[in-house]
Amino acid sequence: MADFLYKGVVDWFLGQMSQDALVAGDRMPSLRALSKQLGLSLNTIIHGYELLSEEGWIESRPKSGYFVCHRSGNKPALLLAGESLHTLPGQGTQTAWASLAHHMALVDQGDVLLSPISSSDDSFLPVLGKGHLATRDQVSEYLKSVSIKTHAAKLWLGNSPLAMFTQSVQTLTQRGDQVLVLSPCDPRITTTLQSLGRQVVTLSAGERGVDLDLAITCLREQPIRLLVLPGQFSFPTGQLISNLSLRRWIAIIEEAALPVIEWDLCSHLAYRSSPMMTYKSLDTADQIVYIGGVESQTSGRSAAWCLPARYHDELDGAFLGADMALNEGQQATLCDALQLNSKRSITRRARDVWANAERIKSHLETRLGDRVSFAASKGGMALWMRLSSPLDSTKMTTLLGTFRHAIVPGTLVSHEKDANHWLAVNVTLNDVEPLAKALAEHLKIQDANAPASDELDEAETIAESALKSAVQSDLAAEPVAEKTKKASRQITTEPLYNPMLDLISHDFG
Repeated sequence: MADFLYKGVVDWFLGQMSQDALVAGDRMPSLRALSKQLGLSLNTIIHGYELLSEEGWIESRPKSGYFVCHRSGNKPALLLAGESLHTLPGQGTQTAWASLAHHMALVDQGDVLLSPISSSDDSFLPVLGKGHLATRDQVSEYLKSVSIKTHAAKLWLGNSPLAMFTQSVQTLTQRGDQVLVLSPCDPRITTTLQSLGRQVVTLSAGERGVDLDLAITCLREQPIRLLVLPGQFSFPTGQLISNLSLRRWIAIIEEAALPVIEWDLCSHLAYRSSPMMTYKSLDTADQIVYIGGVESQTSGRSAAWCLPARYHDELDGAFLGADMALNEGQQATLCDALQLNSKRSITRRARDVWANAERIKSHLETRLGDRVSFAASKGGMALWMRLSSPLDSTKMTTLLGTFRHAIVPGTLVSHEKDANHWLAVNVTLNDVEPLAKALAEHLKIQDANAPASDELDEAETIAESALKSAVQSDLAAEPVAEKTKKASRQITTEPLYNPMLDLISHDFG
């Protein structure tokens, strides 16, 4: 009897979805609230939620409840590991300007991160050096959630992760040195290296990481002087690196014995509740310079932290000379944001970003249909979206002129042949409809197979006349007309294929 009762939970959920009472990203009613609403036992509701979770309709978020997921009807876009290395041309500051123009699309669009909690004039006075010990202690506690055990004395705080990255590169390498970077990654990494006169070699990662044999060959045969690793979710795909892959990378790093920088600004933006692990968390040789932080669109609401590793003697002077210190107010709000129970907690923000990402995927797919597909995401600040056909330079320029804060062209993020098919879409956007509408217009114009408006009018006229003649002939035979009505009702009311219905039929006959 219980098996039949929890079917009512599934029916209720599907009914809510069909009426748009529940959409992707929405929070599900609590177990007790739905138990009272449907008049079913708590165990029955739990059983129903478990079934919906197993089928990917909903997802449990720790200490937050259950949320509705977006179930894509399109085949997911596949991101394959690169089969060769790409040496980027040295274009000086040209590419750096292009990347910085898209800076807003790479950060949180909300104003909730590090918003000031004090209006005192003293709160805006700069703090010299690494930052307050109490703030660094709080950052150290936060880093434990990504399995990094460190002491507050080793941490540096700053107002810009990119400034920390720039200082680290200038200190650890020289002009003309080769730097190996895993991509697709934050475009500021590669463009900053190019603007500093470093020779950038990229190795493309796929759904399961990079070709490690190719990475080993590169490190052994080419004079690489620095390795840059995007951390968890720093790929536009929100890639989650497996623990086995992390351990193999650590073995490669120890053998190569060269400095490594891990760029990790998105570990708090996980789409799953599984514990995180970083390259730095396995770095027993202390070779990895770890750079993390949070970034917001509003000036003064970003913060970064760095573990200089074994290179602290060189980097301490560079960081101190760069004058990147946070002021009193910024450090106070950073401490508040890193506390789990705070109203401004970045863990709460991560839940909101995940829910918004589900809504954005659902909206874009509804508007654009099979013209777009998404690479599987596990976290991060961007959706990696593939267009069925690339936009030409004119349309892309027009699109970027209006939505530079929302998207990053794939050619800046990846260096594979199909990079112009891809877009990185910021998942913290409050309103994605204008972008979806513009993309729909551009894709429709570019589609050479789409009929022109006059052709559509002619087609509609032909269809109307055919329908009239069919109706007149049907009126001559009543039985045939009755069958036609029934067939029409079946065509218009039959639902789309739903794998959940197959599962229910299998379970309950």
